[in-house]
This record gives sequence, structure tokens and C-alpha cells, in this order.
Amino acid sequence: MRIGDYAPAVFILALSALVLVGVWDLAYWSGTAPGPAFLPYWLVAVGLVLSIFGIAEARSSRENGPLWPNRPALVRVVATFAGLITIPTLSPVLGMVPVVMLFITFLLVAVLRRPLLPSILTVAVTGGAIYTIFVWWLGVALPAGPLGF
Repeated sequence: MRIGDYAPAVFILALSALVLVGVWDLAYWSGTAPGPAFLPYWLVAVGLVLSIFGIAEARSSRENGPLWPNRPALVRVVATFAGLITIPTLSPVLGMVPVVMLFITFLLVAVLRRPLLPSILTVAVTGGAIYTIFVWWLGVALPAGPLGF
């Protein structure tokens, strides 16, 4: 057991605490829709759970330390992170729903190497569900692109 074994869990715990302090005064619920602190509070909760699991794993680990990802796994992590960075970058230009559909297509086809036809079906169902739930049903104003959604 080394201090480095605890570092990821402590980092997630500190980041969760920072997010919690940043959104403390925001409303969790606003009228009939989630408020600005809805997602951050859930992210903090997930961060706390992950931190607890990370600390428990570090406490029970042997002298070998954590297993680090091999090269292909690291490439998948970096590609996924790059895809996540492009979502807020391209959403104002192309619209939220098309960008999320492009991201899911990228994940399924390029990163996970899934077959094309089931991936396209998954993307279509997911894009339709996002539009139906958030735009049509809840009335959330997602960024719209040149196609109107």
C-alpha cells in the first residue's frame, strides 16, 4: 500500500468537494424542471461513491499497486476524453442532439469497434430519445444547430 494508490480516489473526492462548494447556492429543482444544481449534485454523489470504492480498493491492495492500462486501453481512454471535449465545443455550432449522436457513433464504431448497422440503429434510437425526452416532453432548450435540433 502506497500513497500513490490513494491519489485517484483523493483527487475525485477533492474535485467532488470543489463542485459541491461551487454549486451550493444554486437550486436543485426549478419549477417543473431540474435546476442548475441538479446534474452537479448527482456528479458529486457519484464522485463520493467512486472515492469510497477507490479508498477501499487502495486499502486492500497488495504491494504490487494498481494495474495501469495497457496501450490499447489508454488509446481508448484518450479517444473517449477527446470526444467528450468536442461535445461542448461543437454543440453551439451543430446542435446538441446531432453532436451527441456523432459522439455515440464515434464511441461505438471507432473506439469500441462495434458493427456499423447496430451502431447506427443505437444512435438513431438514442438521438430520438434525447430529443423526445428533453426537447419535446420537458421543454429544455438544448442548443440547436442549422437543422433546427
